[in-house]
Amino acid sequence: MGNATEGTDVSYFHDSDESFGNRSFFSFLSEFNRAQPQLVFVEVAMLIVIMIAAYVTNSILILVLIRDRHMHTWTNYLIIHLCCVDILLASSAPFIAAARVTQSWTMGPGVCHGLMYTLTLSATVTMWTMVLISIERCQIIVKPFKRGCIYGNRQFAGTLVVVWTVCGLYCVPIGLYFNERTFTLVGSDVVICTLVWPAKIASYLFTIPTLILTFSIPLIVISVNYYKVFKMFWTSRARLKRSSNMSLPRISGDRSSGGQDGPGSIEHPERTEPDSTVDTNTASSSRGRRHRAPTFSGKDVRVVKVLVMLVVAFFIMWLPVMVMILLIQFDGQSFRSHVLKSHHFVGVMCFTLCNATVNPVLYGLLNQTNRDGVRKLFRSCPHCSSHNS
Repeated sequence: MGNATEGTDVSYFHDSDESFGNRSFFSFLSEFNRAQPQLVFVEVAMLIVIMIAAYVTNSILILVLIRDRHMHTWTNYLIIHLCCVDILLASSAPFIAAARVTQSWTMGPGVCHGLMYTLTLSATVTMWTMVLISIERCQIIVKPFKRGCIYGNRQFAGTLVVVWTVCGLYCVPIGLYFNERTFTLVGSDVVICTLVWPAKIASYLFTIPTLILTFSIPLIVISVNYYKVFKMFWTSRARLKRSSNMSLPRISGDRSSGGQDGPGSIEHPERTEPDSTVDTNTASSSRGRRHRAPTFSGKDVRVVKVLVMLVVAFFIMWLPVMVMILLIQFDGQSFRSHVLKSHHFVGVMCFTLCNATVNPVLYGLLNQTNRDGVRKLFRSCPHCSSHNS
């Protein structure tokens, strides 16, 4: 049992050990003697809203992709898997809210182990699922006449098994070393769910590879894949610009998804020959139009914007939590003076959980075909149909 740092917004506790010497423990989800206790209501409201929004958006996208047989592509199956993982990630919100209300950890050691393990696992699987989606999309577009990386039920199931197994094993230390610890605060005992590493070097051996394997590498792979898609589109238009008798390509949806308005395949219109019956002026103007510099269609511009948004959103949504992990690592090395507070960590967690709501929008609902599917879904709802009539 150790003691807490005196003051308000208590988020660090300390003890002394013969093997470790002086140690600091960050409280993560618990916070004591808050300077503004009314902020807990704001935190709880944010967490509940995020959870409901994630449930609604992901459930709608899953129903849209399942209902239409033309939407049954391997890329869309990966998006459905991403939606399911996002729902799992958002399901941690009530437990975080409960910890904010009770302050002292009251949910027992099992929830302490399980909650932190589930949070870390679902976040890691989410990132690598987005990597798989980018790889599959890149394969379909850059090599349209070759089958994608996932081309059968066994490959799809095997890919997901590998992702969940590797990520699950890698996150085991989080489940093992998040434990309940009891400390004394102003004469009373309080319990926190905190990270207790078995050795000093253990935190570095886990934290540094985590930043590389769950953020840096996925970001690089996603960026490279979507850059290849954009580069192919750009070079195709530049090459066809020099042709006098071919129309310019236009990006449409996944080649097997019925022409979705999204980063899927590149559509090459058929070659056209000028009609010999047209007059000289008409033929001349047609040749002039064919030699004119190409312009992006509205659909092309939207697709390019989506590609950029996918990369930028990944960077923005996951960078803060990675920075927070590093800050906790370094801030905890000090035994007395600390900068971070638990509400800083919870604020970053709320922002990261928003990713569970943003993903179905970026990967599905920005797509015109999927939006049409949402309209059909609501029209098929008996209550909605009777209401409209």
